[in-house]
Amino acid sequence: MNMVDRQTTELYGIPSLTLMENAGFHLFHALDQAFEDLAERNILIVCGKGNNGGDGLVLARQLIQRRIPPQVVLLGETSAVRGDAAVNLNILLKAGYPLLEVTDEEAWNIVAQRLDSFDIIVDAILGTGISKPLSGLYRDVVRDINQTDAFILAVDIPSGMVSDAVEAAPEQIWADLTVTFTAPKIAQVLSRDLEAVGDLIVAPIGTPDDVLEKPEHDLNLITRETAALTVYPRLVDAHKGTFGHVVLVAGSRGKAGAAGLTSLAALRTGSGLVTAVVPAVIQDLVASYHTEVMTEGIASTPTGTFAKSGLHHILGILEGKDACGIGPGLTTEPETAEVVKEIVRQSPVPRILDADALNAFAGSTHELTNFRKRPLILTPHPGEFSRLTGIPTAQLLTEQLRLTKEFARSLGVWVVLKTHRTLIATPTGQIFVSPRGNPGMATAGMGDVLTGVLTSLIGQAAAGDSFEETDITAALCTGVYLHGQAGDLAMVSQGEESLTAGDVIGNLGESYRRITGY
Repeated sequence: MNMVDRQTTELYGIPSLTLMENAGFHLFHALDQAFEDLAERNILIVCGKGNNGGDGLVLARQLIQRRIPPQVVLLGETSAVRGDAAVNLNILLKAGYPLLEVTDEEAWNIVAQRLDSFDIIVDAILGTGISKPLSGLYRDVVRDINQTDAFILAVDIPSGMVSDAVEAAPEQIWADLTVTFTAPKIAQVLSRDLEAVGDLIVAPIGTPDDVLEKPEHDLNLITRETAALTVYPRLVDAHKGTFGHVVLVAGSRGKAGAAGLTSLAALRTGSGLVTAVVPAVIQDLVASYHTEVMTEGIASTPTGTFAKSGLHHILGILEGKDACGIGPGLTTEPETAEVVKEIVRQSPVPRILDADALNAFAGSTHELTNFRKRPLILTPHPGEFSRLTGIPTAQLLTEQLRLTKEFARSLGVWVVLKTHRTLIATPTGQIFVSPRGNPGMATAGMGDVLTGVLTSLIGQAAAGDSFEETDITAALCTGVYLHGQAGDLAMVSQGEESLTAGDVIGNLGESYRRITGY
């Protein structure tokens, strides 16, 4: 963001003061939308000495001009304020508007005794530049504000939250609403203390799109508009083949449900034809789940998993198909793991690996290298990713952005990392993040459903006239958003505790409608 703001001024000649003025206006607009009776509210704006405080000072002027005078507190001496913030501070001072300087804990304690008298407290203390835990005066201010019942508006980011980190901050403002500028910050999407952001508004303050849409800016948030790019109204002369024939290699004795869930999810996501390839011992059971799904029974081991003698049968089924999802419910039996590896080596279609298909490659990720001509998509949760890479799960969670990016680029694969925010890392080094999903989705079968959704969308893309790497990325973005939004819709009706994978499948249709608008 520092680079983006600098280029906005240097390359396009947009003064930084204009950006700050626009930020202050959007802060006022957010409050005005949140409170119909804003003029009757008692408002406190707590400003730091930097640009975050400068945004707060512009907000103060916006309120004063509308005869809604706030109490303004500056954490520091007026003489210590520099740059654009000092310009806006001087405007208030020259207008004779009263401003309270607070330079130490003792002075703050006097203010803290009156905090309960304010309906709204604006956190304009610290912005995106901090990297260390709060201490001293700032820590006391944040703690006291959090203990009030006031509505808290955070300017750009809650003070104390480290903008480019995913781990929780020891001390930070817990806001009801955050108005951030130009683009979301990493912590506002991926932090483990995401609730501290409250509702998030992303406000444009004048940065040209050209500054943002550069390849070196490799973090992308998936929006409804992004997800809609791969979804079109169906033509009247369409037929089953138009929408792809996908294969799901899944299931084992005791885990037939995994094959049922992933194949139904593929159907509900729009595939023209779906074939569930399962061990012969569970074929009848899987076939009884959904009459629309075709099944193929494969030679089984004594324990009810895929036998190596059935490999040729599976490869024959894959001929002429559009995509293959592999993994749900397979088990880690060595013979089955060998079948998985051979499918990955020899299959002529794009492959999506999940669950035990990923575990088959634990410690041998070199066997997954460079499948760009036959795309390979890996969909691990953190534990599976840890087994693949040998990196401890805790480190993976803390460094997930860097590690998924490096892994995907080094092997030439796509990685869909299923954390509390699903990440997609591409072979070219771009990362896409889905904001959809909820804790209720942490339940059995949810990954199986995602495998079916992604396999279906990759198959539909591959069945088209042209099929490029960008089509895979677009399909994956649509898939994770569609899946997460279906989970959010299911949560509304079922609650988090009662949410099941089947509920997500049942809401895929409504999720599609929310994306497309038709």
